[in-house]
Amino acid sequence: RDAVREATKDAPSVPWNNAPVLAAAPHAAKIAPFFAPATILTLKNSRADGLVYAIRAGAVDDKTLMAQVTVDELADFFLYAKAVNERVCAALAGDTGKLAAVVTVNDLSGVDLFGDARFRDALSAASKRGDKIFPGLAAETVLLNLPRLVQALVNVFKPLFPPSVQKKIKFAKFDLASPETFIDRASPNRADFLRNVDAVLAN
Repeated sequence: RDAVREATKDAPSVPWNNAPVLAAAPHAAKIAPFFAPATILTLKNSRADGLVYAIRAGAVDDKTLMAQVTVDELADFFLYAKAVNERVCAALAGDTGKLAAVVTVNDLSGVDLFGDARFRDALSAASKRGDKIFPGLAAETVLLNLPRLVQALVNVFKPLFPPSVQKKIKFAKFDLASPETFIDRASPNRADFLRNVDAVLAN
């Protein structure tokens, strides 16, 4: 909470200063270098009533990362990010009068299918804990540019999931956005990215 307050103290001239938030993250010294600004982006959705969390999974060197941290340490880091998003969503809900949630967009272009399983274990652990601590925070998950083998498996197994689960998982193919888009808040490509996300969620 203190970190979020520090991040927004200069708004609206500086809408968000991520430095104090990252500094307060657990195990940030070991983990943060693997998640450069061009790899992960969190921004308001096109209606400014929720968040979109975008990540270039294929750009994360998971094997080197997991050689330096434990599954629990990385899970704590991801859970902290969810806690920050929860505080921001609570503020948005106060402004709009509507429940705010987070849409996750994961670009799997270039992802290593034989990457470190411990990285996936950390993601899974953080997701399960986050769902219990912050129910209602997670909205849809959009998986972009799946490798062909993964897409084939999805086509086989997706019908086995309950309809409620199927509704929250979307698949699409489009360029997430250039790395410059992630770094430059003024980039016009951000609007294009959000329009693409809206189109996927509408189907």
